[in-house]
Amino acid sequence: MPNTVDFPTTPFIRWFVKDNEGLDRGTRLKLLEGPFTSRAALVAAGINTLLVCSVAVALHPTVFFISWLVVDMVIWIIRWFLLQRFVASDKPRFPYATDLSLFFGLLWAAEIGIGTAGCIISQDAVLQVLACTSAVSMTGAAAMRNQGVPRYAFMQILLMDIPMKLATLFQPEPILRVLILQAPMYLIGLWVLLNNLNANLTKAYVAETQSTHSATHDKLTGVLNRLGILNILTASLSAKVNEDKRFCVLCLDLDGFKKINDAYGHAAGDSVLVCFSAMISRVVRKGDAVARIGGDEFIVTMPDSDKASASLIAERIIKNLDEYTDRNPDYRGLGVSIGIAETLPLELSSVEQVLCRADIAMYNAKSAGKNCYRFG
Repeated sequence: MPNTVDFPTTPFIRWFVKDNEGLDRGTRLKLLEGPFTSRAALVAAGINTLLVCSVAVALHPTVFFISWLVVDMVIWIIRWFLLQRFVASDKPRFPYATDLSLFFGLLWAAEIGIGTAGCIISQDAVLQVLACTSAVSMTGAAAMRNQGVPRYAFMQILLMDIPMKLATLFQPEPILRVLILQAPMYLIGLWVLLNNLNANLTKAYVAETQSTHSATHDKLTGVLNRLGILNILTASLSAKVNEDKRFCVLCLDLDGFKKINDAYGHAAGDSVLVCFSAMISRVVRKGDAVARIGGDEFIVTMPDSDKASASLIAERIIKNLDEYTDRNPDYRGLGVSIGIAETLPLELSSVEQVLCRADIAMYNAKSAGKNCYRFG
């Protein structure tokens, strides 16, 4: 699956992918991936249109049909080159890559529509049947492949279908003009189909996102859970080995939390946990991660940081918790003990070793009088 797809930047092309704007960015990017995901689909479409164009040139070697064949091949080659940049992750990005890919998709659809119109006007029954059958199959393929961006898919369908229908006005067989009467029902049906397909695909992506979030986040506080933070720690250790970077891990445990739970009930304890999680999330840096790993135990990962940065964050957490207890007299006596483990460049450590060092440092902080931090 491509990992370089991004939203188009030009206003004209961006308008075609403005569907589902109420969704989060990640889900919208997944919906946009349709036009960029399959070499096989592009190859099949290219063979199909190439055959029709070649038959048209063989039967009627006119300037129009020869030009159609050349234009079709040039557009296909450009689209193939652009697709390669998205499917192959080692290919470098270039400016307006998404815009160009979507634009040439529209140009390809218009070229098919105009070529099909020429086949109808030619009055050649073989070409008429072959070209119309091909165009209809291409509209169905566009609907299925680009269901994540229905506005874009429908524009492709219009560019292929309308020239074909209008061409019936310029040939002598009147019965073919029935296609014009049929057009509204056909296009409305495709629009309804596109929106139904998009709704189902969107539901699937949203459900997948929610499932992933539930698996890696704590239900009470909304921060990461044990699985979520372990995934980040594993990735951080891998990045450190590959990039010679250091990072710090903070292990936090609330002091006096059990007394609050016993005195005021679990609802009050849950409120403290939610407030504490929110406070930590506000204090840490943008790239840091916060997790509740159970009870009143928390972990903070700080990539690309040293002891000075970790100390600053630990001091801010302690200070903010003190201010919180000052505002809430019932929670006086609540504190936090913090253990910090720093990993150095070229140091080979497992996730378990790093967490163990941070945990030992946290217990050293408790032994030192609580509501303070120590290094492992």
